[in-house]
Amino acid sequence: MNSNVFGAGLGISLPLAEEVGPEYFDETDREEAVAAGVQLVNGLRKFDIELDGIGVSPVCDKCTVLREAYVVELGHLTPAEAVEVATKLHAYDAEFRRMREEIKALTPANPEGKEGAEGATSTE
Repeated sequence: MNSNVFGAGLGISLPLAEEVGPEYFDETDREEAVAAGVQLVNGLRKFDIELDGIGVSPVCDKCTVLREAYVVELGHLTPAEAVEVATKLHAYDAEFRRMREEIKALTPANPEGKEGAEGATSTE
């Protein structure tokens, strides 16, 4: 029997359990949330966007229906900060659209020697 009798005459048996190591306290969910947050911060920095209040927090089981154990919080922005971030994003969007249109204009519709399957002719 896997139990241990506790006390000399009390007859209280305790189950024997395996010991745990430091990995018992590892928080894989938190590590994954931190990694996602790092990717987000690095992505935003490429667009010259800094969010000071970004962080990783545990999810409150009582006040949300999220299944994740942790969330990446973007912090709080003042209206002026929100406008600044939106302005930067809109500027990058406009530049990407301009570059896409420029590439379209420079790319021939049907480059020489690259006929599609419909225009291919058999040499047999």
